Amino acid sequence: MKPIILALVLSIILHLLLFVPFKFEKDVPKKEVVPKVEKKSSVRYVKIQPKIVPKPKTEKEVVKKVEKPKNYKIVKKRKIVPQKKISKKRRAKKIPATAPKKIVKKFTPKKSVTVRPQEKRKTIPQKNLENFLLSEPVPLDKSMLDEITQSYLKLYGKEYEKLTNVQKVFIQNSIKSIVEITRSYYSFPSIALKLRKNDYNIVEFTLHPNGDISGLRIVQPGNYSFYDKSILEAIQYAYKDYPRPKEATKIKFYITYRVY
Repeated sequence: MKPIILALVLSIILHLLLFVPFKFEKDVPKKEVVPKVEKKSSVRYVKIQPKIVPKPKTEKEVVKKVEKPKNYKIVKKRKIVPQKKISKKRRAKKIPATAPKKIVKKFTPKKSVTVRPQEKRKTIPQKNLENFLLSEPVPLDKSMLDEITQSYLKLYGKEYEKLTNVQKVFIQNSIKSIVEITRSYYSFPSIALKLRKNDYNIVEFTLHPNGDISGLRIVQPGNYSFYDKSILEAIQYAYKDYPRPKEATKIKFYITYRVY
């Protein structure tokens, strides 16, 4: 009997213990639970997303978006100016209200000057060929020329005074160049080179405006005839390069031959 009684007592105690905690919890006030604040760091981590590359549009999509341009015109607004009232007479004549005024210039006649026969201007005489050619200052006096030109002029003697001014000017300016051109065409003959003899002769001819020559001759021959022949042959080739005069002019010059 004793074990049965103990079992009942224990079962009762267990039942009581099961119901007591529920009632206790209802009566006891709950404590406020303070949430714990977690310390957060100031560093933020950002996720880097890959760039989104747009897909290339196809030709059909582009054509759809292109709109046709609208055909329209830009018309500027004109200012409306109030017109002035035009009289009936002007309307009949079709003359504008603000017609420009005609400018009339005053004509002042020039004074006529009477010229007496004594006060007439003197006519300028026509220049001769000599005056025209001698318009430039050219020394005609022999003393003003160089020694070489003077030596060539001495060959003319008194004949030089009978020449015209045009001929004198041409001889003074061109005699030295004529001699130099002749020497450029001259070549010593083989006999002269063998003998090695010096000589001297004077040549004369007439030079024409067209460049031709006439009357070519030896005025004063030298001691050796081969020098005379050779100088005449040289002049026949050289005269084409001579300066041309305005009038037919006699040319005289001497040549010295020296073989070294």
